[in-house]
Amino acid sequence: MIAGGGTGGHIYPAIAIAQEFVRRGPDRRAVFVGTPYGLEKTIVPKAGFPLEFISVGGLKGKGPLDLVKNLARLPFGFVQAFQVIGKHRPNVVLGVGGYSSGPVLLAAKLRGVPTAIHEQNAFPGLANRSVARFVTAVAVAFAEAVPRLHRSDAVVTGNPIRKEFFEVNRQPATGNRQRLLIFGGSQGSHVLNQAMGGALLFLARLKDRLEIVHQTGPKEVDEVRAAYKTSAFPNARVVPYLDPIVNEIAAADLIVSRAGAMTIGELAAVGRAAILVPFGAATNNHQELNARVVERAGGAVVITESQLSPERLATAISEVLSNPQRAAQMGTAARTLAAPEATRKIVELLEKIERTE
Repeated sequence: MIAGGGTGGHIYPAIAIAQEFVRRGPDRRAVFVGTPYGLEKTIVPKAGFPLEFISVGGLKGKGPLDLVKNLARLPFGFVQAFQVIGKHRPNVVLGVGGYSSGPVLLAAKLRGVPTAIHEQNAFPGLANRSVARFVTAVAVAFAEAVPRLHRSDAVVTGNPIRKEFFEVNRQPATGNRQRLLIFGGSQGSHVLNQAMGGALLFLARLKDRLEIVHQTGPKEVDEVRAAYKTSAFPNARVVPYLDPIVNEIAAADLIVSRAGAMTIGELAAVGRAAILVPFGAATNNHQELNARVVERAGGAVVITESQLSPERLATAISEVLSNPQRAAQMGTAARTLAAPEATRKIVELLEKIERTE
Protein backbone atom coordinates (compact mmCIF):
# COMPACT_ATOMS: atom_id res chain seq x y z
CA MET A 1 0.00 0.00 0.00
CA ILE A 2 1.27 3.46 -0.94
CA ALA A 3 -0.17 6.46 0.87
CA GLY A 4 0.18 10.10 -0.14
CA GLY A 5 -0.05 12.35 -3.14
CA GLY A 6 -1.39 15.79 -3.88
CA THR A 7 1.32 16.75 -6.37
CA GLY A 8 3.08 15.02 -9.24
CA GLY A 9 6.29 15.16 -7.21
CA HIS A 10 4.77 12.71 -4.76
CA ILE A 11 2.75 10.60 -7.19
CA TYR A 12 5.09 9.85 -10.09
CA PRO A 13 7.89 8.35 -7.96
CA ALA A 14 5.26 6.38 -6.05
CA ILE A 15 3.96 4.91 -9.30
CA ALA A 16 7.48 3.94 -10.35
CA ILE A 17 7.92 2.14 -7.02
CA ALA A 18 4.57 0.36 -7.38
CA GLN A 19 5.40 -0.76 -10.91
CA GLU A 20 8.73 -2.22 -9.84
CA PHE A 21 7.13 -3.90 -6.82
CA VAL A 22 4.42 -5.72 -8.79
CA ARG A 23 6.85 -6.57 -11.59
CA ARG A 24 8.75 -8.81 -9.20
CA GLY A 25 6.02 -11.39 -8.70
CA PRO A 26 2.71 -12.49 -10.30
CA ASP A 27 0.99 -12.61 -6.90
CA ARG A 28 1.89 -9.04 -5.99
CA ARG A 29 -0.43 -6.06 -6.12
CA ALA A 30 -0.26 -2.44 -5.06
CA VAL A 31 -3.04 -0.15 -3.88
CA PHE A 32 -2.83 3.60 -3.39
CA VAL A 33 -4.51 5.74 -0.74
CA GLY A 34 -5.01 9.46 -1.37
CA THR A 35 -7.55 12.26 -1.17
CA PRO A 36 -10.21 13.30 -3.68
CA TYR A 37 -8.53 16.70 -4.01
CA GLY A 38 -5.04 15.81 -5.29
CA LEU A 39 -3.69 14.87 -8.68
CA GLU A 40 -3.67 11.22 -7.64
CA LYS A 41 -7.39 10.98 -8.46
CA THR A 42 -6.53 11.05 -12.18
CA ILE A 43 -2.86 9.98 -12.38
CA VAL A 44 -3.10 6.77 -10.31
CA PRO A 45 -6.07 5.16 -12.12
CA LYS A 46 -4.49 6.09 -15.45
CA ALA A 47 -1.40 4.14 -14.37
CA GLY A 48 -3.60 1.11 -13.73
CA PHE A 49 -3.60 0.97 -9.92
CA PRO A 50 -6.61 0.94 -7.57
CA LEU A 51 -7.05 4.04 -5.43
CA GLU A 52 -8.81 4.46 -2.09
CA PHE A 53 -9.78 7.88 -0.73
CA ILE A 54 -9.72 9.22 2.81
CA SER A 55 -10.95 12.63 3.93
CA VAL A 56 -8.00 14.66 5.23
CA GLY A 57 -6.55 18.08 4.48
CA GLY A 58 -3.36 20.05 4.99
CA LEU A 59 -2.36 21.78 8.21
CA LYS A 60 0.75 23.77 7.32
CA GLY A 61 0.32 27.15 5.65
CA LYS A 62 -3.47 27.16 6.01
CA GLY A 63 -5.66 30.02 7.14
CA PRO A 64 -7.43 29.80 10.52
CA LEU A 65 -10.72 28.57 9.05
CA ASP A 66 -9.14 25.86 6.89
CA LEU A 67 -6.84 24.83 9.75
CA VAL A 68 -9.78 24.31 12.14
CA LYS A 69 -11.75 22.46 9.46
CA ASN A 70 -8.86 20.15 8.58
CA LEU A 71 -8.04 19.44 12.24
CA ALA A 72 -11.68 18.44 12.77
CA ARG A 73 -11.46 16.04 9.82
CA LEU A 74 -8.36 14.24 11.13
CA PRO A 75 -10.15 11.74 13.43
CA PHE A 76 -12.57 10.78 10.65
CA GLY A 77 -9.68 10.44 8.19
CA PHE A 78 -7.83 8.21 10.63
CA VAL A 79 -10.88 5.95 11.04
CA GLN A 80 -11.10 5.68 7.26
CA ALA A 81 -7.39 4.85 7.08
CA PHE A 82 -7.81 2.17 9.75
CA GLN A 83 -10.66 0.64 7.74
CA VAL A 84 -8.66 0.73 4.49
CA ILE A 85 -5.77 -1.12 6.18
CA GLY A 86 -8.23 -3.74 7.42
CA LYS A 87 -9.84 -4.08 4.01
CA HIS A 88 -6.64 -4.66 2.03
CA ARG A 89 -4.40 -6.16 4.76
CA PRO A 90 -1.14 -4.98 3.13
CA ASN A 91 2.19 -6.65 3.85
CA VAL A 92 3.91 -3.28 3.96
CA VAL A 93 2.83 0.38 3.76
CA LEU A 94 4.89 3.13 2.13
CA GLY A 95 4.23 6.82 2.74
CA VAL A 96 5.43 9.29 0.10
CA GLY A 97 4.24 12.54 1.68
CA GLY A 98 1.00 14.41 1.27
CA TYR A 99 -2.16 14.72 3.34
CA SER A 100 -3.16 11.05 3.42
CA SER A 101 0.28 9.70 4.28
CA GLY A 102 0.31 10.34 8.05
CA PRO A 103 -3.07 8.81 8.99
CA VAL A 104 -2.48 5.71 6.87
CA LEU A 105 1.00 5.11 8.31
CA LEU A 106 -0.27 5.55 11.87
CA ALA A 107 -3.17 3.16 11.23
CA ALA A 108 -0.76 0.62 9.74
CA LYS A 109 1.56 0.94 12.74
CA LEU A 110 -1.33 0.30 15.15
CA ARG A 111 -2.37 -2.73 13.12
CA GLY A 112 1.16 -4.15 13.25
CA VAL A 113 1.96 -3.61 9.56
CA PRO A 114 5.57 -2.68 8.67
CA THR A 115 5.85 0.92 7.48
CA ALA A 116 8.31 3.04 5.49
CA ILE A 117 8.53 6.53 4.06
CA HIS A 118 10.30 7.98 1.05
CA GLU A 119 11.19 11.68 1.12
CA GLN A 120 11.73 13.29 -2.28
CA ASN A 121 13.10 16.69 -1.18
CA ALA A 122 16.17 17.98 0.63
CA PHE A 123 13.84 19.50 3.25
CA PRO A 124 11.24 16.90 4.29
CA GLY A 125 7.56 17.78 4.25
CA LEU A 126 5.44 17.98 7.40
CA ALA A 127 3.85 14.55 6.89
CA ASN A 128 7.18 12.73 6.65
CA ARG A 129 8.75 14.71 9.49
CA SER A 130 5.79 13.82 11.70
CA VAL A 131 5.95 10.06 11.11
CA ALA A 132 9.69 9.50 10.66
CA ARG A 133 10.26 8.60 14.31
CA PHE A 134 7.84 5.66 14.39
CA VAL A 135 8.04 4.09 10.91
CA THR A 136 10.07 0.93 10.39
CA ALA A 137 12.35 2.30 7.66
CA VAL A 138 13.20 5.62 6.00
CA ALA A 139 14.44 6.28 2.47
CA VAL A 140 15.49 9.73 1.24
CA ALA A 141 16.43 11.21 -2.12
CA PHE A 142 18.97 13.67 -0.68
CA ALA A 143 21.42 13.06 2.14
CA GLU A 144 20.58 16.57 3.38
CA ALA A 145 17.17 15.27 4.50
CA VAL A 146 18.58 12.73 6.96
CA PRO A 147 19.31 15.05 9.93
CA ARG A 148 15.95 16.77 9.48
CA LEU A 149 14.17 13.43 9.90
CA HIS A 150 16.26 12.45 12.95
CA ARG A 151 16.80 8.96 11.57
CA SER A 152 20.47 8.04 11.37
CA ASP A 153 19.50 4.73 9.76
CA ALA A 154 17.84 6.42 6.77
CA VAL A 155 18.85 4.98 3.39
CA VAL A 156 19.84 7.47 0.68
CA THR A 157 18.26 6.11 -2.51
CA GLY A 158 17.69 9.12 -4.76
CA ASN A 159 14.36 9.73 -6.48
CA PRO A 160 12.75 7.10 -8.72
CA ILE A 161 12.99 8.43 -12.27
CA ARG A 162 11.52 6.71 -15.31
CA LYS A 163 14.00 4.61 -17.27
CA GLU A 164 13.63 6.61 -20.47
CA PHE A 165 15.43 9.55 -18.87
CA PHE A 166 18.54 7.40 -18.47
CA GLU A 167 18.27 5.85 -21.93
CA VAL A 168 17.35 8.81 -24.16
CA ASN A 169 19.73 9.76 -26.96
CA ARG A 170 20.86 13.33 -27.56
CA GLN A 171 19.12 15.12 -30.42
CA PRO A 172 21.37 18.15 -31.12
CA ALA A 173 20.16 21.47 -32.48
CA THR A 174 20.57 22.12 -36.18
CA GLY A 175 23.92 23.31 -37.53
CA ASN A 176 26.06 25.11 -34.97
CA ARG A 177 23.08 26.35 -33.02
CA GLN A 178 22.49 25.77 -29.33
CA ARG A 179 19.12 24.98 -27.83
CA LEU A 180 17.58 26.61 -24.76
CA LEU A 181 14.61 24.99 -23.02
CA ILE A 182 12.40 26.86 -20.55
CA PHE A 183 9.71 25.05 -18.60
CA GLY A 184 7.87 25.59 -15.36
CA GLY A 185 5.99 22.36 -14.79
CA SER A 186 2.72 21.17 -16.31
CA GLN A 187 0.93 24.41 -15.41
CA GLY A 188 3.85 26.62 -16.41
CA SER A 189 5.35 29.39 -14.31
CA HIS A 190 4.21 33.01 -14.50
CA VAL A 191 7.51 34.13 -12.95
CA LEU A 192 9.61 32.32 -15.58
CA ASN A 193 7.32 33.42 -18.41
CA GLN A 194 7.61 37.07 -17.41
CA ALA A 195 11.35 36.98 -16.80
CA MET A 196 12.08 35.21 -20.07
CA GLY A 197 9.86 37.60 -22.01
CA GLY A 198 11.94 40.50 -20.73
CA ALA A 199 15.23 38.64 -21.20
CA LEU A 200 14.73 38.31 -24.95
CA LEU A 201 15.93 41.86 -25.54
CA PHE A 202 19.21 41.16 -23.74
CA LEU A 203 19.66 37.88 -25.65
CA ALA A 204 19.15 39.41 -29.11
CA ARG A 205 22.85 39.19 -29.98
CA LEU A 206 22.53 35.38 -29.84
CA LYS A 207 19.72 35.26 -32.40
CA ASP A 208 21.80 33.56 -35.10
CA ARG A 209 22.98 30.70 -32.92
CA LEU A 210 20.19 30.05 -30.43
CA GLU A 211 17.04 27.94 -30.75
CA ILE A 212 14.46 28.36 -27.99
CA VAL A 213 11.72 26.01 -26.80
CA HIS A 214 9.44 27.49 -24.14
CA GLN A 215 6.70 25.60 -22.30
CA THR A 216 4.37 28.21 -20.85
CA GLY A 217 1.47 26.33 -19.29
CA PRO A 218 -2.03 26.71 -20.77
CA LYS A 219 -2.93 30.14 -19.34
CA GLU A 220 -0.18 32.34 -20.77
CA VAL A 221 0.73 30.72 -24.08
CA ASP A 222 -0.73 33.50 -26.26
CA GLU A 223 0.92 36.26 -24.24
CA VAL A 224 4.33 34.58 -24.35
CA ARG A 225 4.03 33.79 -28.06
CA ALA A 226 3.35 37.47 -28.74
CA ALA A 227 6.50 38.44 -26.83
CA TYR A 228 8.60 36.10 -28.96
CA LYS A 229 7.03 37.25 -32.24
CA THR A 230 8.16 40.82 -31.61
CA SER A 231 11.65 39.78 -30.44
CA ALA A 232 14.81 38.60 -32.18
CA PHE A 233 13.45 35.03 -31.81
CA PRO A 234 10.16 34.98 -33.76
CA ASN A 235 10.63 31.29 -34.66
CA ALA A 236 10.90 30.08 -31.07
CA ARG A 237 8.67 27.09 -30.33
CA VAL A 238 6.23 28.25 -27.65
CA VAL A 239 3.79 25.59 -26.43
CA PRO A 240 1.46 25.16 -23.45
CA TYR A 241 2.70 21.65 -22.63
CA LEU A 242 5.56 19.35 -23.62
CA ASP A 243 5.05 15.61 -23.76
CA PRO A 244 7.27 13.68 -23.70
CA ILE A 245 9.49 16.12 -21.81
CA VAL A 246 12.38 13.64 -21.86
CA ASN A 247 13.09 14.31 -25.55
CA GLU A 248 13.09 18.07 -25.01
CA ILE A 249 15.53 17.82 -22.09
CA ALA A 250 17.82 15.58 -24.13
CA ALA A 251 17.81 18.04 -27.03
CA ALA A 252 18.70 21.07 -24.89
CA ASP A 253 22.13 22.53 -24.18
CA LEU A 254 20.76 24.55 -21.26
CA ILE A 255 17.52 24.38 -19.30
CA VAL A 256 15.78 27.10 -17.29
CA SER A 257 13.29 25.59 -14.83
CA ARG A 258 11.92 25.41 -11.34
CA ALA A 259 13.63 23.14 -8.82
CA GLY A 260 11.11 20.47 -7.89
CA ALA A 261 12.63 17.20 -6.77
CA MET A 262 11.49 15.27 -9.83
CA THR A 263 12.67 17.95 -12.24
CA ILE A 264 16.11 17.84 -10.65
CA GLY A 265 16.12 14.05 -10.85
CA GLU A 266 15.22 14.15 -14.53
CA LEU A 267 17.89 16.74 -15.37
CA ALA A 268 20.45 14.64 -13.52
CA ALA A 269 19.41 11.46 -15.30
CA VAL A 270 19.85 13.06 -18.72
CA GLY A 271 22.86 15.13 -17.61
CA ARG A 272 21.97 18.69 -18.55
CA ALA A 273 23.19 22.11 -17.41
CA ALA A 274 20.48 24.17 -15.75
CA ILE A 275 19.54 27.57 -14.44
CA LEU A 276 17.22 26.83 -11.54
CA VAL A 277 14.71 29.37 -10.24
CA PRO A 278 13.19 27.82 -7.09
CA PHE A 279 9.50 28.39 -6.44
CA GLY A 280 9.53 31.06 -3.74
CA ALA A 281 6.34 29.92 -2.02
CA ALA A 282 7.37 26.26 -1.73
CA THR A 283 6.82 24.85 1.76
CA ASN A 284 9.93 25.19 3.95
CA ASN A 285 11.69 26.68 0.91
CA HIS A 286 12.41 23.11 -0.13
CA GLN A 287 12.91 23.96 -3.82
CA GLU A 288 15.82 26.26 -3.05
CA LEU A 289 17.38 23.59 -0.85
CA ASN A 290 16.99 21.10 -3.72
CA ALA A 291 18.58 23.58 -6.12
CA ARG A 292 21.53 24.28 -3.84
CA VAL A 293 22.40 20.58 -3.86
CA VAL A 294 22.79 20.73 -7.65
CA GLU A 295 24.65 24.03 -7.44
CA ARG A 296 27.19 22.61 -4.98
CA ALA A 297 27.75 19.68 -7.33
CA GLY A 298 28.47 22.13 -10.16
CA GLY A 299 25.44 21.28 -12.25
CA ALA A 300 23.37 24.44 -11.98
CA VAL A 301 23.24 28.18 -11.53
CA VAL A 302 20.64 29.15 -8.92
CA ILE A 303 18.69 32.41 -9.13
CA THR A 304 16.11 32.94 -6.39
CA GLU A 305 12.87 34.75 -7.18
CA SER A 306 14.04 37.77 -5.18
CA GLN A 307 17.18 37.95 -7.35
CA LEU A 308 15.42 37.27 -10.63
CA SER A 309 15.20 39.96 -13.30
CA PRO A 310 15.17 39.77 -17.10
CA GLU A 311 18.73 41.09 -17.24
CA ARG A 312 19.99 38.70 -14.57
CA LEU A 313 18.41 35.73 -16.34
CA ALA A 314 19.78 36.77 -19.73
CA THR A 315 23.26 37.23 -18.29
CA ALA A 316 23.23 33.75 -16.75
CA ILE A 317 22.00 32.19 -20.01
CA SER A 318 24.65 34.02 -22.04
CA GLU A 319 27.47 33.08 -19.67
CA VAL A 320 26.71 29.38 -19.90
CA LEU A 321 25.94 29.17 -23.61
CA SER A 322 28.92 31.31 -24.62
CA ASN A 323 31.13 28.59 -23.17
CA PRO A 324 30.03 25.19 -24.54
CA GLN A 325 32.69 23.47 -22.45
CA ARG A 326 31.17 24.91 -19.29
CA ALA A 327 27.69 23.74 -20.31
CA ALA A 328 29.04 20.24 -20.94
CA GLN A 329 30.86 20.21 -17.59
CA MET A 330 27.72 21.30 -15.80
CA GLY A 331 25.80 18.49 -17.46
CA THR A 332 28.43 15.99 -16.38
CA ALA A 333 28.30 17.36 -12.84
CA ALA A 334 24.51 17.10 -12.77
CA ARG A 335 24.74 13.48 -13.82
CA THR A 336 26.75 12.66 -10.68
CA LEU A 337 23.50 13.22 -8.77
CA ALA A 338 21.56 10.73 -10.89
CA ALA A 339 20.15 7.69 -9.13
CA PRO A 340 19.35 5.00 -11.72
CA GLU A 341 18.97 2.37 -8.99
CA ALA A 342 16.62 4.40 -6.76
CA THR A 343 13.47 2.43 -7.52
CA ARG A 344 15.19 -0.91 -7.00
CA LYS A 345 16.72 0.21 -3.70
CA ILE A 346 13.38 1.39 -2.34
CA VAL A 347 11.57 -1.81 -3.33
CA GLU A 348 14.33 -3.90 -1.78
CA LEU A 349 14.00 -1.89 1.43
CA LEU A 350 10.27 -2.63 1.45
CA GLU A 351 10.97 -6.32 0.88
CA LYS A 352 13.48 -6.31 3.71
CA ILE A 353 11.12 -4.90 6.31
CA GLU A 354 8.29 -7.08 5.05
CA ARG A 355 10.41 -10.16 5.63
CA THR A 356 11.79 -9.16 9.01
CA GLU A 357 8.58 -8.14 10.79
